Amino acid sequence: MVEPGSSMSPSPAPPVSAWRRALVYGLGLSGVAAARVLSGRGIRVAAVDGRPASDLGSAARELLRTGLVETLLDEQAELPPDVDAVVLSPGVAPDRPLLRSARAAKTPVLAEVELAYRLLEAASAPTVVAITGSNGKSTTTALTGALLEAAGYPVEVCGNIGTPLSARVDGPPGRVFVVELSSFQLEAVDRFRPRAAALLNLSPDHLDRYRNVAGYAAAKARIFCNQARGDVAVLNGDDSGASRPGTAGEAASAGARRRFFSRLRQVEDGCYLERDRVIEVGPDVRRELFRLDDLALDGLHNLENAMAAALLASAVGADPHRFVPGLRGFGGLPHRMRVVDIVDGVRYVNDSKATNPAASRQALAGFAERSVHLILGGRAKGVGADFAELAVMAADKAAAVYLIGEAADAIASVWPEGAARHCCGSLERAVETAARASSSGQSVLLSPACASFDQFEDFADRGRQFERQVRALAAAGGRGGDA
Repeated sequence: MVEPGSSMSPSPAPPVSAWRRALVYGLGLSGVAAARVLSGRGIRVAAVDGRPASDLGSAARELLRTGLVETLLDEQAELPPDVDAVVLSPGVAPDRPLLRSARAAKTPVLAEVELAYRLLEAASAPTVVAITGSNGKSTTTALTGALLEAAGYPVEVCGNIGTPLSARVDGPPGRVFVVELSSFQLEAVDRFRPRAAALLNLSPDHLDRYRNVAGYAAAKARIFCNQARGDVAVLNGDDSGASRPGTAGEAASAGARRRFFSRLRQVEDGCYLERDRVIEVGPDVRRELFRLDDLALDGLHNLENAMAAALLASAVGADPHRFVPGLRGFGGLPHRMRVVDIVDGVRYVNDSKATNPAASRQALAGFAERSVHLILGGRAKGVGADFAELAVMAADKAAAVYLIGEAADAIASVWPEGAARHCCGSLERAVETAARASSSGQSVLLSPACASFDQFEDFADRGRQFERQVRALAAAGGRGGDA
């Protein structure tokens, strides 16, 4: 378990240019990118992964074939004595024995994103925009990139959204790096300093990794820990987690300018919704940022994402008058409230990225009462994955719920008496059952409120399988209630 506010690195790391040998822990996308960028600078790389080489992904297997990793160590191996630093992939828990021995030996342990930042920092003063939050961070990251591109900036959109920051280090100067960061990545940052950073919201998540919500919030708040005068911290004025003492509001109060976005109230510095317009205000500004009909994305949560993105892009100097093409042209990301097809008048919506109850509540907010056939379930993220509040909302919005995966019993146990629910087990059976029960004008929504690893490779695999089943349903002529 991660302690609240803890940093993984026990001592300052020497400059990367002085490293002779590094240990990369975890050969997922981040680890492979770190190994490549280190090897490209003449640094010898050893690696550790809990999986045998035959079970690694294709990128990791190719890395081993090229010889860029000198050795692949077992997790139970001793820390090599000549390692200058350990570079940590975000999926690796901080309490692994080898990491404990690294801390005992005062060997620095750095996140992959910290390594990348130090390499960028050594070459120039990097312009970094960073986004975290329990929900919406991928969409906000991509949308911030779209706004900056519309304003004429060369942009690299990377981080937890898909392409590691390390894979974008080498390239022309003058780029703006828009980086999505998870709490796991932020645990092991040390000098990482974004020019503008946002914490979009906080809700209980990953409590299989953290002792409590305070520990999770403290990890998120590390996005602000190195900001100083001249930097901007963007916070959600409507989210109690953003201003709760001891979390992000307090962490962002030192040095950086705090700017808030709000749908519900006027703010003094930031932006807020005024009828159909989003207005930016500050000590020396009051102007319209955009109008609601400029947004291509549906949903109140996507309005909040757009407000945060506009503040972030403005913070690095982009002209808001040029944002509208970026807003109108941004159609969203895969597996995030995407309409797959309409079959027999029923909309099939893929929101597989909703991996916690708060995300599923956001998804449901935009639907009329009793209009949704909701597919829920998967692997719950620890004791904090409380489904009771979701059940209350879904009982109003959903005509029925279809439960899959490991968490099906936990969800069923808090479901209101009399509310329709079906324990389907598999996604395939849930889609078939929902198709038979739904009628024209309704929606079948995959918004699982759980992680996917009990039955799928990841949330994208879950979303792709849902989409394949919907396409097969359409090809067969449909089996909806009106068919």
